[in-house]
Order: sequence, then C-alpha cells, then structure tokens
Amino acid sequence: MKALVMGGGMSGLATAINLLDLGCEVTLIEADEIFGGRASSWLDSDGDMIDNALHVFMPYYVNLLSFFDRLGISGNIVWKDSEFYYAQKGGRMAVLKFKRLPAPLHAVYAFMNLLKDYREVPRWKVLASLGPMGLGVLLSMRDMEKTDRISMESFLAKWTSLEVMRPLMEPAINGLTFTPSHQVSARVMLNWFLKMFVSAENSRIGFANGGLGEIWVDNCLEYIRRKGGQVALGKAVTAIEMEGGRVTGVKVNGSESMTADLYVSAMSPYSLRRVLPEKAFELAYFRNLWRFQYAPSLSIQIWYDRKLTDVDVTFFSNDCVFNTYADLSNVLPHVFEGGTMFEMVISPADAVQGLPDQTIADLCLEQVKVVFPAARDAAVKKWRVVRERQGVYRPYPGMESFRPYQRSPIDNLYLTGDYTRTHVSSGGMEAAIWTANHTAELIARDKLETCADLNVEYEPYERLMRANDSMDLLALLAALMALFLVFRRRRKHRNL
Repeated sequence: MKALVMGGGMSGLATAINLLDLGCEVTLIEADEIFGGRASSWLDSDGDMIDNALHVFMPYYVNLLSFFDRLGISGNIVWKDSEFYYAQKGGRMAVLKFKRLPAPLHAVYAFMNLLKDYREVPRWKVLASLGPMGLGVLLSMRDMEKTDRISMESFLAKWTSLEVMRPLMEPAINGLTFTPSHQVSARVMLNWFLKMFVSAENSRIGFANGGLGEIWVDNCLEYIRRKGGQVALGKAVTAIEMEGGRVTGVKVNGSESMTADLYVSAMSPYSLRRVLPEKAFELAYFRNLWRFQYAPSLSIQIWYDRKLTDVDVTFFSNDCVFNTYADLSNVLPHVFEGGTMFEMVISPADAVQGLPDQTIADLCLEQVKVVFPAARDAAVKKWRVVRERQGVYRPYPGMESFRPYQRSPIDNLYLTGDYTRTHVSSGGMEAAIWTANHTAELIARDKLETCADLNVEYEPYERLMRANDSMDLLALLAALMALFLVFRRRRKHRNL
C-alpha cells in the first residue's frame, strides 16, 4: 500500500517511520527547505547552531522517549537536576528545587525552598495560598475534562490569589503554550502541572545534546531511506483533490500531481485548511480547522563574551519580553564554548512580533542587564531573533473539543500532528509522537487488517485521582500547616 505523508515535521517524520515499519511504501514531502518543522535546528554562517525554539524533554514524555529508543538516539538527551531558577531584579535568584520525597511532600519542599529567596510576592501570602491551591488541584483531577471550559486564570482565581500565583506560574504558562493565563485552558495547564508535580523524577528536564536537526531529524531521514522510503523537500501541497468520498490525488507546487492509496496530512491546521476543496467544508470536521488560531512565538539567542551564570537548568523571569530560557553554554559546554549563550523564549509575542529584530534584541538586552547585572560589563558578540518554523495553536478554553480525530471522514485521509486530538497535552513533542503513533495504529486496523500497539499510556497520578483517596489531601494540608508554623516560629524568633 502506497502512503503519501504531507509535512515533514516531528509528527510527519514519525508517521512515515511507523508506516514503513508496517510494510507500506512511503513518500514523505515537505514544503520547507529543511525537515523537522518546529523540532529543527541549523547552522548559521558562523557555524553556530540555531534552534527554532528552546526544546526540553520531560520524563513523562514516554512515547517520545520510546521513539528515541527505537532510533537508538535516547542517549542524546542530557538530563538535569529537578531545579528551576527564578531570576529576579538585581540578580537575585530563587530556586524551585524538588527533593526525592513522596508526593506531594516533594512539591511542598520545593515551594518552601523557593520562598527562601523569592521576593516578587510576600512570603506569607504565598504560604496562605498554597493550601487552597493544593486543594483545588486535587479536586480538579477528578473532573479534568470540565476544566477545559475555563481559563487557567479563572481556575487560580477560584482557589487562590491571582496576585500570588500569577507571578509564580505565568512564565511557565507562557513558555509552554505561548499564551497568557487568561487565554489558556485550565485543563491544558493542569495536565502539564499535575504530571510534573506527581513526583520529583517527573520534574527533571532534559536537553538535546546538540541540535534537534542533527540528533532527531537526520536520524529519522536515515531510517526512512534505509527502509526504502522516499523523501523530498520543496514540495508544497497546493490542493487536495477529492471525489466520491476519497482523496484522488494532490497538487504539488501548483502543477505536479501525486497519487497514493492513502494520504496523511502532517501539515499545520493553517496549511491544511487552505488546500482542501470547498466541498470538504460541508463537514463540521473540516470546518473546525478554522477555529485554530496562531499563538505568536519567537525566540532569541544571545552570545556574550563572558559567563553571566553557572546555572545549567531552566530560568524563569517575570515582567520581561522573555520568560523561559537557559544558558546553553552551561547546558552544552562542548557545543557553545566560551561565554554565556542565552536561548530565550519570547512569548506571548502578540505585542512584539511585528517589531524589527533590532528593536526586539534591544529590549531583551536591556532586560537581561536587570536580572543579570554582570551583563552590564559584558560585550554582546552577536544575537539572532528566530522567527522560522513557529506556528503553535492557541489552546483557548473549549478548544479541546474541536481538535480533529486522526481518522477523518474521508476514507483514505488521516490527520496527524500535535494539534490533533490527544489527551497527553495541548501540543508539543510528546503530542506529536502520540498522534503519529495513533495514526499508524488506525491505518493498521483500517487498511492493513492488522494490529499495531505503539502508544504507551502514562497514568502515574491515577492513585491521586481516586475520589476516596483523602489521605493524600490530608497529608498535603498537614504538611503545609506544619511548614507554615515552622516558618512563622522562625520569623518570630528573628524579630525577637
């Protein structure tokens, strides 16, 4: 059976590999000049690596990590400690550090450790907010699907103080979804946070040991070619032709015709909806593609002539153009040698995306000096604002119900990509692989009369979700009260 996979991002590459393993003849086409989509990297004219964004791996990305194992590249992930630094004005650092303690005590410890040096919000307000916040999270796990109806800001306002929790959570929310908390679905963020806070192990992060273009994309292409698959760049799908409830072919670059037995769109919803025939939009399935809206995001890489920090994990900052970032000269010293090289996520980028690169860089450089005073005496060797290969959709409240299932109403057309329906996250690398796997599972069942079990379901917090498991809640509240009393006693002792 011949399959045409349209789109060479992470999900398209994984789908092509899955279909080859199922015995299909696969052709993979990509409109861009490189494969990889958002999970790509390349070298600039100086030979320095450019990422399209700051990518990190989490231990609960079980399907992504399993796929890396299949390709023999899982050793290319550099795992770091369970620490997240909040870089504050004047160079003050506070650390969210997770100890290897039973849940939820590991999270309680992390927040108490953060409060030793965190000055954005008075400590007593944070302590007063943790109890209600913990209660709200545990209760919401039972009705996770319902929380898609409200924004994360509304969820926080219901259970705790926005004044307290917004500064603590906003940088992570912006960095993960490129969307402010008042616009992002509460379900989306709770899905991320619950998996991260279920254990200290899950809060670890990993970085690619080099560029994803080299580590991920090149290995995928080698695998595809070795299995007899065909790949081609510069092949933009300009029309999908349908007749009698089936795709009969696609137009490429306006004139070239390509045909197959089955077709898989790994294109973004924005690209796909532009090439479908008008008749397709008689179906609500395809009309819903127009509900997806672009979440603007940019990133910037800045090279300094000296070290500004020795931290080798992720930073968060508030009130900056950037919010989530890392010094890759510490993370990957063999790749980025010499002084600091910050890779920074700029999001939400709605207000800056139209600005010239120089203006964006000037804003970032000035704000770096505020949180890293050593930058005032450092020379900037170069910078690069990265606009290429963005395109994340904005996970507004209610959007989960409009994400299309991978099996379309058209007999031989399937959709894959992190915007399609999955329970693992709103988007990102794990969602890209999960949907690629599920697309192959469906094709195996529908077209090949076989069974393929590719996805692993990750449910580590199932125990916490049981309604009768009140001991976890009591343990959390007791721990918070004990820590509050200890903190209060120490503060009283200092005042005396």
